[in-house]
Amino acid sequence: MMGVILFPDMRCNVKKILAISASSHELSINRSLLEVATSDIKGVAVDSLDMRYILLPLYNEDNQRVLGFPERLSGIKSTIREYDGYIIATPEHNGLMPAAFKNLLDWLARACKNEVALFGNKPVLIMSTSRDKSGGATNLNIMEKVLPLHGAKVVGSYSLGGYYDAFKDGKLNVSDQVALDTELSRFLRVVSPHATSGVRPQPFSKKPVFEFKNLI
Repeated sequence: MMGVILFPDMRCNVKKILAISASSHELSINRSLLEVATSDIKGVAVDSLDMRYILLPLYNEDNQRVLGFPERLSGIKSTIREYDGYIIATPEHNGLMPAAFKNLLDWLARACKNEVALFGNKPVLIMSTSRDKSGGATNLNIMEKVLPLHGAKVVGSYSLGGYYDAFKDGKLNVSDQVALDTELSRFLRVVSPHATSGVRPQPFSKKPVFEFKNLI
């Protein structure tokens, strides 16, 4: 399994979006929402980063001083920086983002010290869903304040409560789909004038030239 696949250099002039699943849960409904949100995007390349495959020691200054930065961190940082926009789907854990994702941001913030912030003032769309009606709204409100500290330009936020009621036969109900499309369209217009939500094109090659799993 892998977190990111990059395809050959013929994509070099195409804007690229990184879809980040902040959940480490194998059957994450937030990962499913992210897949729905990105499946119909066209006009840009979409790759994914999955927290299931990123295991880092808990950040603290002592660990950094004694152990240094984890070897994989440099590759993660450089990979994230390559993209023109980001869609982050995250569950809410007790009102906050998942601990593993917060830990990743903590390490990356230290790795980016004295450099351009991680997201480079590029557009970010955040989204969350939940089994109950909250839709992760508390955490989304917090992330709107936290992510700009990492250089994110948060241009949209989407909350979906009652995940299992909203999806029928694998399809999102009309009103929630319209709300999702609205946020996606706003985000995509910032990333590229050519990006739309429609039938996603096939990648230029099925053979990856870079596998994120090599870094983790």
